[in-house]
Amino acid sequence: MTLDCPGLHVDQEHHVQRRLAPALALVAVTALALTGCAQDFGKGPEGKVTEKVKDGKKFYLVVDPAKGGAEKKFRVSKYDYHDCNRGSKYPKCIDD
Repeated sequence: MTLDCPGLHVDQEHHVQRRLAPALALVAVTALALTGCAQDFGKGPEGKVTEKVKDGKKFYLVVDPAKGGAEKKFRVSKYDYHDCNRGSKYPKCIDD
């Protein structure tokens, strides 16, 4: 003898949806947070990279501006830090 309980199936479906909705929301928020973690520091002056400085988890480049003036130290992402070597032209080194 088989019992057919379509009402039970609907209740289980709604129960799963109620449990799944917060989990999906958490996944969406986490994904947004991770993509929002990309560091976006302002660009420094055009010029030649004279020094690279790492301070803990912060990365800096020191650039001698092409248009004269004093060297400028500014914060960059770790990817830009690794892409730019001493003597390279900034910002060309991050665009390549």
